[in-house]
Formats: sequence, C-alpha cells, structure tokens
Amino acid sequence: MIVSRLIQFKKLGGFHFNDSKYGDDDLDSGSLHPYQQFLIFNELVDAEYRGQEGFGPNYMLDQSHNVTDPIESLMNSAASVQRSYVSALIVDRTKLTEFQTANDALMCSNTLKKAFTTDVSPILEMARLRKGGAIDPIAVYRKSGYRAQAGVERPNSGGNGSGIV
Repeated sequence: MIVSRLIQFKKLGGFHFNDSKYGDDDLDSGSLHPYQQFLIFNELVDAEYRGQEGFGPNYMLDQSHNVTDPIESLMNSAASVQRSYVSALIVDRTKLTEFQTANDALMCSNTLKKAFTTDVSPILEMARLRKGGAIDPIAVYRKSGYRAQAGVERPNSGGNGSGIV
C-alpha cells in the first residue's frame, strides 16, 4: 500500500532492500518476508507497465553482516530480489485489473499468489547462463577461494572479528 501511494504521488525515490525481524536488522533481502518483497515488486512492475509519469526509482541492497560472509549474503539478496522481480513480471495483469475493477479481493490475491508460487528458477538460471554467469554463484564464489585470499591480503585489524576481515 505504501509503495502504491508513493508511486501515485510521485514521491518514490528508491528502495533499500533488506529484511528485518527486530527493527532495522539489515538481514538478507527476502529472508523473512519473501511475499512482502514480491508485493513491492508487483507495485514497481505495475508502475513501469502503466508508464507511470515520474517513475524511476533507484534500487539498492542495504545490509549489515555480523554473522555471515557479506559477499555471500549480498549474493543471496541479489538472487532474492531477482526472483521477486521475475515473479512480478509474470503476474497476469489483465486478470488482476479485471479483479481489481470488480473489487474482488480474493481473486486479486489468488492472481498474485499464482505468480509468487510459480517456480521461476529456470528463467533465472537461463538468464545467468546467457550472460556468462554461474547458476550457483555462491558455490562458484566459495570454490574460487576469494575469502581466504582476501583474509591474507587484508588481515584482521584486531576488531571484534565480525564480517569478512
């Protein structure tokens, strides 16, 4: 609702995608509330689809990692954001508009849930392959040994030990 209103009044500047449980936790995007993230993308895709005047938000990942490898968490978040975006792209907008016009909340919800529950993994994997990317980026990252090499090049400075360095 908030995203829709911000779009309507041309006040949407951007998004810092992350997730939270106890305030602004900066958890991996979509880790706790994937449907909510999908609904945000549904509004963003809808605004783009309708050619909403003044629509051009910036998208960012906003996370702070103190338990996980920050690069791996960013990869997880990027994959989650991509999944939500692709799922929003497959919403049957014609049916959704018909149900919205008829004020049929149940069928609107079912139309959205159909897109949300559709497995878009093959679409994402094909897109990664076409761009020369990895189907499983985290596995490739781990196999590369980057974290260990970065630790050698940037040794711990004596801090609390959280994060990659």
